[in-house]
Amino acid sequence: MSELIVSDLIVYPLKSARGIHLESMQLNELGPELDRRWMAIDSQGKFVTQRKLPKMCLIETAMTVDGSLELSVNGEEKLTVPAGGYEPKQSSIWGTEVQGEDCGDAAADWMSAFLNKQCRIIYMPSSHQRLVDTDYATQQERLGFADGFPVLIATQSSLNDFNSKLGFEVDMDRFRPNIVIDGNPPWAEDSWKDITINTIRLSLLKPCSRCIMPSINPQSGEKQMQVNQALQAHRRRDRETFFGQNAVYDRLGTIQIGDSVLVL
Repeated sequence: MSELIVSDLIVYPLKSARGIHLESMQLNELGPELDRRWMAIDSQGKFVTQRKLPKMCLIETAMTVDGSLELSVNGEEKLTVPAGGYEPKQSSIWGTEVQGEDCGDAAADWMSAFLNKQCRIIYMPSSHQRLVDTDYATQQERLGFADGFPVLIATQSSLNDFNSKLGFEVDMDRFRPNIVIDGNPPWAEDSWKDITINTIRLSLLKPCSRCIMPSINPQSGEKQMQVNQALQAHRRRDRETFFGQNAVYDRLGTIQIGDSVLVL
């Protein structure tokens, strides 16, 4: 087997919007720095994602020098969203209560206009104590507004193999991983338990079950149901389909493109 390396690193500052590709990623208390620290909620406080509003995939994200989030669509209509600062707001993610700080009326008006739905944007401060499901994690690991785990790992060879079965190519962006690894046989990650990258030990706790989002073309927002049909045909276990591995890590630190990956 060839050497395993980190081939891509991505964070998604606003849950369900486009990600930012990095050369270097800092793993902090709530996951990769800046990852899913902002989230849109509707007028009832429910979190809003591409699952029901696919056009969220068109929202581009960038960070300003002062740590604010910048949103835009097609490089236009730019909006700067602060890191909270307003009143607390309650929401929930898959039955788990979460709390954030409201990001103000300008952010709410921009998101509501784009989605044609009353929304607000909230931010999760570093002090928030949202824990990873203790059925899987045992060290009081925390996370931001991600679905359930602080890190998602995928491999390029598995995507290549999936594309060969699908019959056309889709990009890794559809699966929204944080860390992409290359050099392994396809689907080898299904059997990995622990890996190390730059002395950081990452424990792969649970395969990632997929919803409708991989079928959403991130460039257009259109659904291509062939993607989920291929997942069901080739990656179905029981009643779910899987791509990628959810992980936690044992220490804070930095991971860079080109870092070696050791499977323990």
